[in-house]
Parts: sequence; structure tokens; C-alpha cells
Amino acid sequence: MVIVLLLVQIVNIVFSVFSVALLLRVLLPWFKVSPRSPWLRFLEVMTEPLVRPVRRILGGARRGGGMQYVDIAPLATIFFLWLAQSALTWGLQLVAFPPLWLLHPGADPLRWVVGVTGLLIQIYVLLFLARIILEWIQVSYAHPLMRFLWDITEPLLGPIRRRLPTFAGLDFSPLVVVLFLSVVQALLSSFVR
Repeated sequence: MVIVLLLVQIVNIVFSVFSVALLLRVLLPWFKVSPRSPWLRFLEVMTEPLVRPVRRILGGARRGGGMQYVDIAPLATIFFLWLAQSALTWGLQLVAFPPLWLLHPGADPLRWVVGVTGLLIQIYVLLFLARIILEWIQVSYAHPLMRFLWDITEPLLGPIRRRLPTFAGLDFSPLVVVLFLSVVQALLSSFVR
């Protein structure tokens, strides 16, 4: 268990260092740091292996109408790093401290069903979050990842979107779905207690 906790700390440190490096990579050009600066070059070399696959997913950087060039790939990489860090630390902690319902599913089948359902709800909420972020950074719906997220989340999101009016052009249906799923999870866990 001590080894797993040490691994969790190492994962958190490594992911934090890369997240700060990516954030600096985005911010330094905004502060007019020269592209030839050794610090900026170091940050680009250090983070490019992480950014390159995300840039392929996004299909390159975006330009806003009258705005300066904005490279969205490092920002999206920070989001994907956060997701990976969360999943990895959650998995390591699950290995170190497995819940009793997972160790002995036959002892309390209702608790096991509620635990698995809660786990599935958490994964579904993460899929919603990924879809929202990818829509925000305008990933094409023709991309396989976006099609997968659309196919998995639209059956729950579509009916709510049709019934819920938009306010000032904003679609609040993803927020309603996430709140609904959180309430369902809380009700299930309180039912078991």
C-alpha cells in the first residue's frame, strides 16, 4: 500500500510539472517572450510529444476572427492530462484501498450493484465533460472520438435539450444532465446506507 501511495504522489508530481510547463508554453507568447528564448524553446521541446497527438485530434491550431493566433492544442493537452491523472490516481487508489463491495460482491449484492452503478455514472459524467470541452474547442463531428462521444451522450442529452429553452444562446442541457446523474448517484448511495 505504501508503494501505491508513493506511485500516486509521483504521478501527481509528474502530471503537475507537465501541466505547468504547458500553461507556461501558452502564456509566455502572450507576454511577448521571444520565440527564440531558450526557456520557451525548452518548454516546447519538453511538451511537444504530449501536444502533437492532441494537435492531430484537433486538426491544427485555430485563429479567431480579429484575434491573434491562439494555439489551442496545449490547453486541450492540459485537459487530457488532467483526465489521465484523475483516472490513473483513481485506479491506483482503487488497487491500494479497494471498497468492500468490490472485494466481496456476494456479501451484499445491493451495495455491489449501487457501487458499480455509481462507477458507471462517474465515467458517463467524464464522457459528458470531454464532449463539452471538445465542442468548445470546435473539434469536428467527423472525428471518430467526437462521433463516439456524440453517440454515447446524445441519447440522454437530446431529449433534455429539446425541452429546455436556451438562455442568451447558451445550452444548459449538459449541466442539467450532470446534475441529474449526480442526484441519482447520491440517491442510490443513500438508499444503500
